Amino acid sequence: MSDIKYTDDGKKVLVVGKLNAQQTIVQEIFVSAGQEIPSGENFVVKSLHDAPAESWKEKNLRELEARYETSRKKWESEIDQQGRRLSMIKEKAKLHADALFKFVDKADSKSMQLLKKVMSGQITHIFVSGYSPEIYEWEGGKGAYDVDNFHDRGRIEGIKLMSIYGYSDGDLEYRLHQYRDGSGGSEQIWPTCSYEEALKLAQAECDEQASVYLNEKNRSFSLDKWQKIEGIVIPAGVIEKYEALADAQRLQRIENLKKELAGLEANAPKKSKP
Repeated sequence: MSDIKYTDDGKKVLVVGKLNAQQTIVQEIFVSAGQEIPSGENFVVKSLHDAPAESWKEKNLRELEARYETSRKKWESEIDQQGRRLSMIKEKAKLHADALFKFVDKADSKSMQLLKKVMSGQITHIFVSGYSPEIYEWEGGKGAYDVDNFHDRGRIEGIKLMSIYGYSDGDLEYRLHQYRDGSGGSEQIWPTCSYEEALKLAQAECDEQASVYLNEKNRSFSLDKWQKIEGIVIPAGVIEKYEALADAQRLQRIENLKKELAGLEANAPKKSKP
């Protein structure tokens, strides 16, 4: 088909020839068995187009349908996401309720008493275990406030909140996050009502870590951190082992430095005699 055009009403036609300067003879093209075939009687038209003509109404409807389809997919996706969020919230609420009921059922009096003291503001000191053990005051203590130290500003942004994690066996775990909004890392803490109570917990933890350090190989002990806690008693055996290992490391470093110096001297260029 050498000359295909489209009429005003969207028909695809084959141009047969010119009738006059204003009119053209055409034949409509139909589709048969997947093939486009000119068929039917010739007819005369006044105007032809290189592409199917589209009215303003058709164009507007097509654009509206496209926008509707885009919006429909977007809203269906958001509805699905909200449905999943709602299901997750319901599941979390159920788990929280189940854990709370189990905790109340199984918690011992000691855990409940500590919880009451925490909730009623009776906590005075915090003990932190781990590789950096310490005891500090809760009110005014360095761990209770979110401090902005950027460029040494030292500006207090707000007070941190203590997080309480309950377990179905009745245990409670208290944690303090890096930032007051609960973001950042967190560390487990032990709330107490006096320095003496915190020191008692610290001593028990120190003794446990000391036992592991003395009886197992390749174990570390934060001697400098423990020594900063006023009133803590570190077993003499721990100090002896710590100092012995430190001396051995110093001697080994001295030996390594001597070997390195000897190697440098051996490879130094010889000065020529004048």
